[in-house]
Amino acid sequence: MSDISDALHFDAVLAHQTARTADIHRVLQPDSARPAPTKPASLAYALAHHQLEGAEAAARRRDSTALTWYRTDASRDFMRFTVDTCLGPRIVVAPPQEHMIRTPLAETPYYVLGPDTAPATNHHAALASSAFAHTDDAGLAGLTATHAAVVCLIGHRSPDQILRNFTITRLPATVFTDHIGDPVVLGRELVHEAAHNWLNDALAALQITIPEEVTFFSPWRNTERPAFGFLHACFAFPLTVIYAAHVLPAASGPAHTVLADHLRQQRVHLARTGHDFAQALKLIDHEDLRQRLDSVYHLARTL
Repeated sequence: MSDISDALHFDAVLAHQTARTADIHRVLQPDSARPAPTKPASLAYALAHHQLEGAEAAARRRDSTALTWYRTDASRDFMRFTVDTCLGPRIVVAPPQEHMIRTPLAETPYYVLGPDTAPATNHHAALASSAFAHTDDAGLAGLTATHAAVVCLIGHRSPDQILRNFTITRLPATVFTDHIGDPVVLGRELVHEAAHNWLNDALAALQITIPEEVTFFSPWRNTERPAFGFLHACFAFPLTVIYAAHVLPAASGPAHTVLADHLRQQRVHLARTGHDFAQALKLIDHEDLRQRLDSVYHLARTL
């Protein structure tokens, strides 16, 4: 791969997103001849999964009003949450903690867009829009445009606190993250979680299953982890290194401190994973995907 953009632009992933979106629309509206509202493909993909998740939950609790809304009106109504960014329209929300969903289907509480969702405040919208611009400056716009279409800000933290951030496979192209009120640092979180979404989509698109019984030591968790989680870390953290190395010279104040500390820590962690990463990569039975992961990993090791 000649550069990071080449490594992250994967036609198999884009085809998977398009097909999955169409499948969901057919499930939700099997008899409808009405075309879905026009929106960027990545945003349509993310929103289709929020519709499906919301419709399933409504059906389980026998809420016919909510079920009808998710099937017929949600795709249009969701667009009132959009925020204009340099990457096109994104959806940004900051739901109260009590609105987060706790279910055995996910390890962490998460949020599904619904009829009662409130748009982001102007502050949160501006914060996210600026964060996307920083990912663009770092050459990672393709990643965040396609895999961070919906941003759910779950809490505010101080710069010295650990930020919570996660994705769930049930809601691809959606990112859940804390923030410190600084767009440069939020950009790092968007890159990290978009990377997890990218790899999940790539594995799904290629129908690749990674053996669960194989483990590797993860310096990020300081414990043995299944190959799946280890490979995710060896993809997401290198991308945050690439991001931080690009934006650090222009960062100032607490953001500079946070990103400089991040780079120091990640360089140490990556230095400990070289041999195991090479072994874990062999578990992916697809040469093209292996090359893409390898390119990202080794680019980060040079920074």
